[in-house]
Amino acid sequence: MDKRNIQSVIALALITLFVASCTQKTIFTTDRSHEENYYLSETDTARGSIYISLTIEIPVCYKDQAIVDSIRERILGFMMGGVYAKMDPDTVVERFATDLKSEYKANNEPLLKLMDDNNKITLYNEHVLEGFSLLSDENIFSYGMNRYVFQGGAHGLNTRNYFNFNLKNGKLITEADLFKPGTDSLLTELIKVRIVEERRENPELDPIVKLDDSDYWVEAIKPNGNFYITDQSINYVFNPYEIAPYYMGQTEVTLPFDRIKPFLIPNSLIDYLVYPKVAGQ
Repeated sequence: MDKRNIQSVIALALITLFVASCTQKTIFTTDRSHEENYYLSETDTARGSIYISLTIEIPVCYKDQAIVDSIRERILGFMMGGVYAKMDPDTVVERFATDLKSEYKANNEPLLKLMDDNNKITLYNEHVLEGFSLLSDENIFSYGMNRYVFQGGAHGLNTRNYFNFNLKNGKLITEADLFKPGTDSLLTELIKVRIVEERRENPELDPIVKLDDSDYWVEAIKPNGNFYITDQSINYVFNPYEIAPYYMGQTEVTLPFDRIKPFLIPNSLIDYLVYPKVAGQ
C-alpha cells in the first residue's frame, strides 16, 4: 500500500471514529490547552509578564447534537465570556489566550512607559483556567471549572464553579429540580452541620466545635447553586469571600444521599443514583 492510500485509510478511520462518537449515549469531549509566558517588554523581560495556562475539556459530540451544542455554548460563555460561546472548539482556547495577552498589554503598557530605570515594579499577572467533566452518563453531565487570577496586589483569587446538565433536554439542573419546595431552611442547616463535621473529620483542617465560634459568616451560609453531582452525593462549593474570609479558602461540603433523601422531590432527576437498582431486580 502506497503512502497516499495509507493516509486515506487513516483519514477514513478518524472520520469513522468521530461519527461513531457523536452517536454515543454520553457526552464526548476533546481536550484543548495553551501555556505560555507573554512578556510586556521584549527587551526587558524583568518588567513583567502574564503567565497563561489553559486546560479545557470541551464537549463536542452527543447523540443529540443540538443538546451538546447548547451545553458547550453555556460552558464556554461562562468560562471565557459570551463572545466565545459559539466559537469553533478547535480554536477557541487559542483565541482566548490571544485576547488575554492583548488585554494584559493594553492595561499595563501605559504603566511601563511611565517607569524609569530606577523603578523596580514588576507588572506580573497570571491566568490559570481548567475545565473538566465529572459525572457523565446517559442522564447527567456535570462540569467543573477552576480559575486562578492574579493581577497584582497581596494575592490572587482562586474560584471553582460547577454546572450539571439534564441530557434529556440540555437544560441546567437547579436546586428547584431536585429539592422539595420549602426545604431551603432544612438544607441550610444540614450544610452548616456538615461544615462542622467535615472540619472535624479532615486532619488537614482546623476543627471547629460551633460555627458561631469560628470565622465563618454564619448568616451567609445557604444553598448557593454552585454544586456538582456524584454517584453518592451532592457537593456544594463556596468560594473565598462567599461565606468566610479569604484566608479560609474554599469550603466544599459533601451532602451524602442518605442525608438528603427526605428533601428530594419524588422521582427526581437523580433518583437512579439515590436509589440504585440491585442487579437482577
